Amino acid sequence: MHDKSFEVGPDDSPWEPASYNIKWVDGKEYGRFRRVLRKDEHGLTIIARFIAPPGKAWKIVGRAPELGEEVYLMKGHYYDTQGKIAAREGTFMFNASGAIHGGISTDLTAFIHWCSGKPDDIIATDLIDFVVRETS
Repeated sequence: MHDKSFEVGPDDSPWEPASYNIKWVDGKEYGRFRRVLRKDEHGLTIIARFIAPPGKAWKIVGRAPELGEEVYLMKGHYYDTQGKIAAREGTFMFNASGAIHGGISTDLTAFIHWCSGKPDDIIATDLIDFVVRETS
């Protein structure tokens, strides 16, 4: 077995927009943007940014792929439907194979590793009216 180490610099991989992204009245694009850090038969590792317009939030529900996924919240929070923090910045989560999971976010950056090399099956992606009630 020959393992190869490598490095991805800040400008080595572009931010890729999701197909559900939208242009808002302020002229900015909102949605999910991701940078692929590593992809092979043993895993897919990305950084994902979820950004919503003012007064809105992304409510995304997915099904974890075979072998599950690891998620680390680098910036921002997941909220519950009442606007209270459900998972804080610095939280690590493991979603087991087939687990239905999701969250509500306004401005979130997450490090995600899909252990089987395949991303989630997205069940729902909704832009909702939303008020943050708890910030920290």
